[in-house]
Amino acid sequence: MRVHQHVYNGVGLGKLSYSDRWIKRLERFGEKAKYPPPPKIPETQIYTQDDIKGLKPINPVWNTRRCGVLAYKLGCMSLWDDWGERHAVTVCQIDRCVVLERRTIATHGYEAVQLGIGYGPVSKQTKNNLGRYIKLNVGAKHIVNEFKCSSDCLLPEGHYMSANHFTPGQWVFVSGFSKPKGFKGAMRRWGFGGQNASHGTESKAHSAPGSISQGKSVHIVWKNTKMGGHVGLEPRVNNCRVFRIETHRNLLFLKGVVPGYVGSVVKIKDALGKTWPRNKGLHIHYPTFIPHPGRPYPVTVQEKPPEKDPFLFDELPMYDKT
Repeated sequence: MRVHQHVYNGVGLGKLSYSDRWIKRLERFGEKAKYPPPPKIPETQIYTQDDIKGLKPINPVWNTRRCGVLAYKLGCMSLWDDWGERHAVTVCQIDRCVVLERRTIATHGYEAVQLGIGYGPVSKQTKNNLGRYIKLNVGAKHIVNEFKCSSDCLLPEGHYMSANHFTPGQWVFVSGFSKPKGFKGAMRRWGFGGQNASHGTESKAHSAPGSISQGKSVHIVWKNTKMGGHVGLEPRVNNCRVFRIETHRNLLFLKGVVPGYVGSVVKIKDALGKTWPRNKGLHIHYPTFIPHPGRPYPVTVQEKPPEKDPFLFDELPMYDKT
């Protein structure tokens, strides 16, 4: 390594033992950032009369069921609440999710809402779908899917879904397909401990699954025996909580993990079953969020922090050993 005297921004650095690659790295500090600046997100948003066209608020009953939304998984990040507690969240974007058709019992035999998300090439669309998109004055969609709902929650055709459809702190079901991982052994697939590393273990038998059947009574391999096989690419439904919403870019920040890879489409709907009672204390909009025209609404809404400091632990009493 040669010793040179370099000048960086008009200041002599003296004799430094830097090679050429380190000189280039030092010069990069003086360059401007190549990344675009972050977008300016407004604090409030005002809706017009066109945003609530065909929407009417309802009083929910015991069998009222809202429809869900389609969203793209963007990735994972960390957010902090007012107490300074860190929360791992998954960001999902509701990108141009619009109502395409309403399914009714009189016409189709069941009640549902058909949604479309994103943008798809026009060359890959059928003529029937193109005619429907032209009639609704919307672009070609990437994915089309349905959500079953009750008759009082059927949304009008052409309505764009927003992140305000959900309330921060609400529990939701997120369904999608997990990442495909190929063929895996019993240790990777089911978490087996494996055989001993030594003490008589034969060669290439350390990852063997072990006994898979009985010795004398029944000479068959029972169904659903834990063995090696294909892992991933399975339908998964995760129970997540909405931590934050942002209506400017239609972003949902969900606590926990979401199945699928970055860019995959997931279905998000209200939690049902045992998780449904957890949403009783929240103000959920039925059939969806219906704003008042001309009134400003906050763009970013986050879940309320707990009243008690999570880092304030209760002091345990000290007892004498005697």
